[in-house]
Amino acid sequence: MPLGDSITLGVNGGYRNNLYTGLRQDNCGVSYVGTQSDVNTRVAEKRHEGHPRLTIGDIAGSINAWMASTQPSIILLMAGTNDTAWWTAEYAGQIGARHNALIEQLRSARPTAWIFVASIPPQSSALIQPNNIDRAALTQQLNAVIRKNVDARVAAGQRVRFVDVNSVLTTADLYDGIHPTEAAHAKVAQKFLEAIRAALGSAPTPPG
Repeated sequence: MPLGDSITLGVNGGYRNNLYTGLRQDNCGVSYVGTQSDVNTRVAEKRHEGHPRLTIGDIAGSINAWMASTQPSIILLMAGTNDTAWWTAEYAGQIGARHNALIEQLRSARPTAWIFVASIPPQSSALIQPNNIDRAALTQQLNAVIRKNVDARVAAGQRVRFVDVNSVLTTADLYDGIHPTEAAHAKVAQKFLEAIRAALGSAPTPPG
């Protein structure tokens, strides 16, 4: 289940295209699940759970129903851009706490699933209200919190892994200061692919 906001939806399928191709090259059967279908996706598997404009809280409010109908065994979570890009009265620690609660919600609903938690892409510099904070800095602060939370879960033996998408992207990879270009999504896919291989081997079964 590719889960998140408009970046998960992506441009013409976003990272889902190259990830699908990479998993197939590993002789891994791939079945994306989700309540959404993107006709612009360039590969055969078009299902996803990427919802434009949704915040972490919005996703938390709907994810139980989405998972009940799709039963994912692997969840690819990338969320938080809409909590940092436009307006927020919160700081990274508060946003990160809600993000961590979402991870726990996913675990509670699908206790045997693997959850790959991505950092969010960089953002161009801009002051956002009401805290008058630079969203570029807030993004990096949030990613540090996400990594710390996931590292604690790994240490506790949970089926949760961190995927550092942010590390392979710069603002030059964004077409509007927030969203990665189609070409940049290939870099995102590679990070997910590396994380899946490291956690599950070259042929995770069954994917979801």
